[in-house]
Parts: sequence; C-alpha cells; structure tokens
Amino acid sequence: MKISYNWLSNYIIDTGLTPQETAEKLTSVGLEVEGLEHYSTLPKGIESLIVGHILELHQHPNADLLKLTKVDVGNDAPLSIVCGAPNVAAGQKVIVAREGVTVNPLSKEPFTIKKSKIRGEFSEGMLCAEDEIGLGESHAGLLILDENATPGQPVAKYLNGYEDWILEIGLTPNRVDAASHIGVARDLAALLGKKLKYPVAEIAYSDRQSPEIKIDIEDIEACPRYSGLVIKNIEVKDSPEWLQNYLQAVGLKPINNIVDATNFVLHELGHPLHAFDLSTIEGTRIIVKRSVPDSRFMTLDKQERILDGTELMICNANEPMAIAGVFGGLKSGINSGTKGIFIESAYFNPSVIRRTSRRHQLFTDASFRYERGADPNITIVALTRVAKLIQEIAGGDIINTIYDIYPERIKPIQLKFEFKYLNGIAGMEIPVSDVKNILTGLEFIIIEQDQNGLLIEIPSFKTDVKRPIDVVEEVLRIYSFDKIPISRQIKSIVQVDKLYHKEKQRKRISSFLIDRGFYETYMLSFVKEEDNRIFDEKQSVSVINPISADLGFVKNNILIPGLRALLHNLNRQRHDLSIFNWDHIHSTENGSFKQEYQLGIWMTGNTNPENWKNKPKKVDFYDLKSIVEAILTLSGQNDIQTQPLENSLFSYGLTFQGSGQKTIARVGRLSDSILKQLDIGQEVFYAQFDAKYLLKARKKELKYDAISKFPKVERDLALIVPEDLTYSSIRELIEKAEHKILKKVSIFDVYKGNQVAEGFKSYAVRMEFEDKTQTLEDKTIDKIISKIVYRLENEHGIKIRS
Repeated sequence: MKISYNWLSNYIIDTGLTPQETAEKLTSVGLEVEGLEHYSTLPKGIESLIVGHILELHQHPNADLLKLTKVDVGNDAPLSIVCGAPNVAAGQKVIVAREGVTVNPLSKEPFTIKKSKIRGEFSEGMLCAEDEIGLGESHAGLLILDENATPGQPVAKYLNGYEDWILEIGLTPNRVDAASHIGVARDLAALLGKKLKYPVAEIAYSDRQSPEIKIDIEDIEACPRYSGLVIKNIEVKDSPEWLQNYLQAVGLKPINNIVDATNFVLHELGHPLHAFDLSTIEGTRIIVKRSVPDSRFMTLDKQERILDGTELMICNANEPMAIAGVFGGLKSGINSGTKGIFIESAYFNPSVIRRTSRRHQLFTDASFRYERGADPNITIVALTRVAKLIQEIAGGDIINTIYDIYPERIKPIQLKFEFKYLNGIAGMEIPVSDVKNILTGLEFIIIEQDQNGLLIEIPSFKTDVKRPIDVVEEVLRIYSFDKIPISRQIKSIVQVDKLYHKEKQRKRISSFLIDRGFYETYMLSFVKEEDNRIFDEKQSVSVINPISADLGFVKNNILIPGLRALLHNLNRQRHDLSIFNWDHIHSTENGSFKQEYQLGIWMTGNTNPENWKNKPKKVDFYDLKSIVEAILTLSGQNDIQTQPLENSLFSYGLTFQGSGQKTIARVGRLSDSILKQLDIGQEVFYAQFDAKYLLKARKKELKYDAISKFPKVERDLALIVPEDLTYSSIRELIEKAEHKILKKVSIFDVYKGNQVAEGFKSYAVRMEFEDKTQTLEDKTIDKIISKIVYRLENEHGIKIRS
C-alpha cells in the first residue's frame, strides 16, 4: 500500500520527522515500511539543468545548419554553445545542460555533456529541446521559457514540479484500519502523543428539490447498511492540480473530478465510495440484491462478466448498475455529460465481496477494503466528506436529503481490560497513564475505570480487535516492544504426544528416501478440475473463493500433481528424476467429505548418471519395489501380502496388503495412456502409500540369535511356470511347504525364449536351509525338495526344468 508523506502530513501537525524517520516510526508500530522512494512530477535529471539567456547569435562558419551562441547562465562569463535548433534566436530564455550534466532523452539512452569541438568551434554545453530532457515528445526546436525566467535558476524550481516521498507499507490482512492516510496517521499520532487532525466535512445543502430515490435492500445480511446523497448541477472536468498530484503519487490515474474525489476520500478515510450518473437510475429506485444466474453485466473496463447468482448487485428499477463493493457498470459511470450524481457509501458483508472478487478476478481498491472489513459506522462521514470536496472542485447543489438504510445498528464491542492481565503478558508494569493515552490516541473509548482496569469500547474500524489479548497487542505496539525487558530465564513445558511420534516416523521415512537420492517436493493443494477427473470415483471438492480460475478445486489425488512436477523438470532437460511427496487429498464419497494422507514416490530415467566407469542403468519396476519394501520394513509393517495390481492407471504392478486385506501401498509402471495425456515421453514408475499405516507408532522388538555352528545348505530349482504366475505366489507356496529349516527363498534368473514354450517362462529359484541343532544330510534335504516339487506341480501346474 502506498502512502504519500505530503498527504500524511495534513493530518498530524509538526511531527518534526523526515520521511526516513517517519518510515522507521511506522515500522516500529507494526506498519512495516518495505520501501521509501522519492517522487517527482518532473523527469529524472531535471534537477541538474538551469535557465539560460541567449545573449548573442552568429552563423557557424563551417556549417550552414549550426549557430554559435553566447548564453548567460548566471555566472560571470557566458558559455559558448553550438546549437542546431531551427528556432534558436537571440534574447530567448532556454534550458541549458552544462558540461558534466547527464541528460535523459525520452526515447534514447542517457548521455553526459562534454566540452567538445563541433566543426572547429568549441561548445561548452547543450541547449535543450523538450524530448531531450524527458519533458515532452517534440523535437521541433528548443523549449522556449517565459521572459520571467532568471538565468542560472534551476529548471526544477522554475517549473515548480510536485515533490513527495512515497512509503510502501506491507499491510497485513488484519490491519484494514490502516488502509488509508488517516489510519496510518492515527498510529503515528498515538506514538508521538500528537492529536489527529480530521478533515472538515461540513457541507452547505441546497434548497433545490430532487425526485426522491427509493432504496430497497433485499439481502440485509449481505448489505447491512446503505447510505447515499444526490448532487445536481455539477461540472465534470479535470481535477485541480493538487488532487491529481496526490493521486498520481500513490499510483492512481486521474480520470475526472468526480471519480477522483471518490478515490481521494477512499485513500484518505479508507472507506470506498461510488458515484452513479443520476440520469441512469431508472425509476428513481436503487435495489440491492443478488444477481440473476447466467446473466451478463458490462463493467467499467468494458469487459462482459457472466454472473452466477452469488454476486451482490446495485440495480435500478430495470437493470444492474454495479457489482456491489467491487466494480461499477459501464452504463452508470460518470462522463463529460453527467450533470447529476448519486453517491453511494455502504457497508457490505466481507465474505460476499471476497467471493465475488475472487470469482471474477477483480481486485480493486474498494474490494481490498470491503473484503477485509470496512467500518460500518463511517458511511455518513465519508459521504459528507466527498460531497464537500465535490462541491469545491465541481460545483453543484447538494440536495438536503441523506439516505441511510441501517435496519440493525452494528454496535461496537465493549470489554473489560485488566491492568494485571496486560502486565502479565508484557512481563513488566506499564503505567496506567500510558495505557490510557495509547488507547485514547487509537480512538478507543474509555467508559469507566477502577483500580483493576478499564471498561473500553472498541472502535468499529478495528475489525481485528475483539478480545483482551488483541487490546494488549494494540497497547504494546505503540508503547514499544523494545521497552519490554528480556528475561534471563527460559521456561518451557515438554509434552510428547502422538503427533510427535507420527512426525518422527515421517521424518525417518523422508530421510531414508533422501539418503537414496530422492528429492522431496511440495505441491499446491489446489488444482485444475481436469487433474481431478482421472479419479472418477472420487468426486471433486470445489473452492468457493479460488485464488485463480485454474486453481478452483482441492486435489483428490497426488499422482497428477507429481507428474506435472516431473514434466516441469523434463522440459528443462532433467531426465533422471526420483521425487516423493507427502500430502493430503480431499474428496466427497456418498455425500460425505473425506480426507486422506498419502505418500507418493515417482521414478523415471536412469538410476545413475553415465560416466567413464559406469554405463547408465534405466529405472525399472524392481528398483521402486525394493524401495517400497524397505519403507514397509522401516515402518514396522508385518504380515504383508502382495497381489497383482489391476488398475487402468498402471501397465503392471503389485498391491501390498496388510491385515484385513487393507491396501497399504501400490507400486507399478504407469500406463502409456496417462503419460500421453501429460506429454511425458519416457517410462515413469509410481508408488503410493496410505500414510496413516506408515505413521502408526509400532514397537518393534529386537531379537538376537547366536550364529549357527552348523553349515547352511543351498539348493536350486529351474521352474517352467505359466506367464501370468507371479514369483510371490511361488515363494509363498514354497514357504508353506517347509517352514522349519527353510530360511530364505530368492530368484536369481528369469528367462523367456526359444527353449520355453509360448505362454510360459522360466524361473531359477534358490532355497537356503539351516538347522541349528545338527548338520543337514542330503537325504533330509532331498525329502523336503520332493515335497516342494510335488506341491508346485499339483497346485500351479509348474514343471521342473531339466
């Protein structure tokens, strides 16, 4: 938010502060000044130019188009300057750039004037045209000044430009009370112990009569108060220079005196106003009501808006005239032919304005204040202030009727504020007199006082002050936090709860992945609707006030946002990627709202970069599967079963299930169809966990066992198995056939080719046996192998390959 130092100074007398000191003071009370810039209506570099008087003019001996001049610049000796302007003449007062001065042309790079020879004649400066110094676009000749200009006088002083300092304040959302020059001045006055000077708002009413305007509010909740008045016989024209200077200094473009007056009062008092052309109020009626769904409305920026029925509209008897609190309509705007106006000063429900502003992406000065909570009890003050200003700069007759529809007055909050409570929070005793001065300086009303504290009334413009702790903040920020002593003791309460254990487990898993070269990603909670459509069984949750049109839904999956993150990197020549993301997803199922916490892992490209020693190895299914199994082990998951993954999003994969057939994780290669939708041209492997199972606190007992004194025995089997049979099924069957001395089953070769019939594949399986009580004999092992082979052949039709 921009605040003008000159404008601000109108409301506090004799602060004695420079702009820089003012910025420091404002920052100390919580209005952080993020930037301080000098502002001038004159172009850059003009301060180095001076007025010159051409005393003599002669033809250049070596150039027909050049002249030799003697120019008085206020020094003892006039300057010799060569000039080629066609309108140069003796006796003129002109603008001179002397040697060493840098000039800033309108459409060229700045350059510095040097003493030089031009066609054999010395030139000690330059006589300037308006485009050469940024004052205009003409290059037809020299810029000729008035006769009263004094040689040697700075051009900036002669032109009498407007100078100011602009304070850029980083206003927090809760401080709408400071979204104006008066609001900022209030804090500064309270800090300095000065009295705030309000502008005079007494107006002279006319005896003229005007057709009575009937005002109807159909939605009192959306518009608790609506005020207005009529001014007739105005003259719409350009605003006076002082008003234009103030508005331009804070970044506003002057439009005309009526619109500029409403903008001025908005930035002065912080209350939005709107002026309607009186002739457009058909039927002399103003109706405040909701829009008609799917209707269209042309706003002042000549954009047609499609309304959805939630917008609050200001209408005449026949049609809408403005989107309430956000933007005016094109038809009812002020133009050069306007002779009468109706000025609106209202209080609208913040949530209604916020929703409309977000939906239509209209972020105006009015909506900025309304959606944060304007002051409902300042409407008449703002109305009379702007009426007086308009009467001064546009003439007109103010009709002696102020319309004020305020069915249920919004009463300021009253609360008991105890000194003991304040001192306990501050850690020191603050003098009662200081507390009272600060509160009254901030326009709190002290209703009564006793030895324990104050009964105070909170001003209605302090929308964020509702509790005693809020009042403490108001007092301390003005009293100065620097005065609060720092204790030498550190007191804390250590409390360990379930959330601590979950976070600790989450960090363990994250560290495990990071140690293996994965990057953790953070993604927005909001997505496009198309990113949610892939999961049709999960109905999307829409956002009432989306931050943009492309982010109108809460995500119901983490797969697509993760793929978009991969695509972003792939498009920047990063093809080897391993990322993971923890996030919540939201959906509605059978009419109820559902939230899930998931962990997603994506791998694509190569597992290791190519170098002189190693060739690159492409990521495959087993790389990610091993990661999934390690995470399940790390989280203490027991009795995990795997099943083939049947899902259209995957070409193939596995489902990991816990007790009760609960799916804990899925891992596989993503289908080409889903990758094609996002223009991803390489394989992507994806794993997804239900994070609630990973983060459950589990006590894992450590067991220690002595190393066996007896040797292990290994036996291999070559199996011909149906192509659709998984290794996990084979391993499970082998483990069931022998569970006493069988210690480990592993696969060390997979073969499909000419020596294996179509529809089958060959597995080479290794089994490891160990008995800690005796040495195993061949006949014992052979007996077990026979039992395993029998079950393999009879239950799954597996053949032993010779």
